[in-house]
Amino acid sequence: MKKLLILVLMLAAAFLIYRFAFKKKRAPREKPVPVAVSEQSAGFNQSMNSILSSYYRMTEGFVNWDTAAVGSAATGLETALKQLNVEELKKDTTIYQTALYPLELAKTNTATIAAGRDWTERRHALNDLSDNIRTLLLTIKYDQAPVYWQECPMAFGEGESGDWLSSKAEIINPYLGNKDPKYGKSMLNCGENKMTIDFTKRDSARLK
Repeated sequence: MKKLLILVLMLAAAFLIYRFAFKKKRAPREKPVPVAVSEQSAGFNQSMNSILSSYYRMTEGFVNWDTAAVGSAATGLETALKQLNVEELKKDTTIYQTALYPLELAKTNTATIAAGRDWTERRHALNDLSDNIRTLLLTIKYDQAPVYWQECPMAFGEGESGDWLSSKAEIINPYLGNKDPKYGKSMLNCGENKMTIDFTKRDSARLK
């Protein structure tokens, strides 16, 4: 009986040693990383990204007062706008019909910039183009990256504002730029952010 009791105590001790000294703790279960889900197809988003890339290159040309760079980027933007498969938006009639108008106007604005006779004409077309692309982005709920809507209060003189789109919150003014005949580069950072277009989001259904 005594031997049996000793054996039971030894087994109990061995179990406790195993449990507290040797048994590995389970690693905490990691939550899955949220995955972004777009409203549009990958092909459509790629086309929109091409439009914005060409637009951003064009505004850089405006900043530098570089006629050749503006013309080249405008030609690329014309192509990107024509290649946008807007028919894909027909799954939602309201979005489709709303998107058509600013898209067609953007094509006209870009053609004006490409064939512009002087900087004043190009910059007025840039102002109109920027507003039309902004309307398009809001209509389709562009969700690939934030886009900043910025304004220069004196783009066309005192009290005459002009707007543009940027991939950065930093103000780099394409209307006055760094070679303005009157201000030089002193007004390069003149302006402010008026709106952030940001439909990027996480797939809440995957957060478990």
